[in-house]
Amino acid sequence: MKIKYQIVQDWNKTQITFLDNNGIKQSEGLSQLHIEEKKYLDLKDFFDSLNTMAIRYPEFTKKELTESLLSAKSGGHTHGYPMPDMDGGYLDLTYDLSDYSKSSGIGKKQKDAFRLKNVPKTGKKRMFGLGWIFDEYFVDIELYNEVFKPLGIKSRPVLKYKKDEPFDTHVQLVLEETDEDLNLEGNPIEKCEESGRWKYQPMPQGFYPQYQNIIAPIFKSKEWFGTGAEARKRIFLTKELREKLIEIKIERPQWYIPTR
Repeated sequence: MKIKYQIVQDWNKTQITFLDNNGIKQSEGLSQLHIEEKKYLDLKDFFDSLNTMAIRYPEFTKKELTESLLSAKSGGHTHGYPMPDMDGGYLDLTYDLSDYSKSSGIGKKQKDAFRLKNVPKTGKKRMFGLGWIFDEYFVDIELYNEVFKPLGIKSRPVLKYKKDEPFDTHVQLVLEETDEDLNLEGNPIEKCEESGRWKYQPMPQGFYPQYQNIIAPIFKSKEWFGTGAEARKRIFLTKELREKLIEIKIERPQWYIPTR
């Protein structure tokens, strides 16, 4: 594993010359720079002077990704948004908000089915998430029956927006939530001023710790993650399920963060 930093900047000629003199090739104009931690720390005063955010993230080897017995989900296909989307209307319709903090997004609990305008066509995005929703997944019926149902993973219907009739081609996965704490000491946190609760920033700082008790082949963390007014649980998958989804080309290896 390597720790790297991502910096997005509209690079000018003077900055490009400075980077070049320090062994970093970068083009003029708006672009991303990905730099290893040692070099970043050596030039930290320069990067601080840019008044732009440097995002710290891990880069894992292929071996680390494939050998991990448990992985956290970090990316994937998305399709559409929960409905109704005006002014967050889906929140009241879909979630129990009795413990919800609007300023941080912490505390919402699903109480009803998601409404969607449409679902992906057969053969495309067979497993997908929604815009704004990072801790729920939807799959086509064939994939559910082939992969998830035999593992004991439950499902719930997905409704057609305005008609409130279930799609006959897709379901939502019902993911259990562990009650085991995850040791995230040293990970950046945000405190909710409204409720006093906190959440962890979603960008991983390295390997996630391994759970002692793996409650299901796919499950949610107890902790909240997110920034600003958005919060979600982290989803974990076992090696066997992860490899199956990659093998049948539903998922990609780079969409996972290994545990250790």
